[in-house]
Amino acid sequence: MVLRPKKIIIGFMIAALISLLTVGAVLFYASQTPKLGGDFSALTEKGVWNFSDDPKPLNLLYVGYVKCPDVCPMALSFSAEAFRQLTDKERSQVRLTFVSVDIEHDTAKSVSDYALQFNPKFIGLTGSLKQMDKIMKLIGASYMVEPNPKSYLGYSIAHTDRIFFLNKKGYVLDSLANPRSAESVVQKIKENL
Repeated sequence: MVLRPKKIIIGFMIAALISLLTVGAVLFYASQTPKLGGDFSALTEKGVWNFSDDPKPLNLLYVGYVKCPDVCPMALSFSAEAFRQLTDKERSQVRLTFVSVDIEHDTAKSVSDYALQFNPKFIGLTGSLKQMDKIMKLIGASYMVEPNPKSYLGYSIAHTDRIFFLNKKGYVLDSLANPRSAESVVQKIKENL
């Protein structure tokens, strides 16, 4: 069977078109921003705080509450130890923000004081129900306040036990579930810097 020049040209054109569409699709998906994250605001003891006002190249965010009996202090302790293991240059590129979802009991001052107990550079935030729900939706986290007569507080808050790693625009790059060692936090920081 002999191919005519016209059929050869059409074949090359189809192959070139398929190649262009494939390259275009790859470039399109590679240029897309992550699906979770974005700018948000909340309250510190100094007033309104906006993520976009002074983001670091890598921003860690942990959700919890000041009177959390176990997972919050462990996650923040391991994070503080991880920050001590970073070089000065790495530390200058990273920030941890602790967001309290106990809007009924935690004040901007109490959250700030709590975060600072772990590291003098950690930021503590709280805010209105609307602000907290926006942050949770942006990063893909959740929380639920439940009455609990067996708790010393009379309530408990079930919340996502995960450190979120955000880029300079607030988009979620990665996360670390159940942060239970400083080494795991350091590893994730280095992977995302």
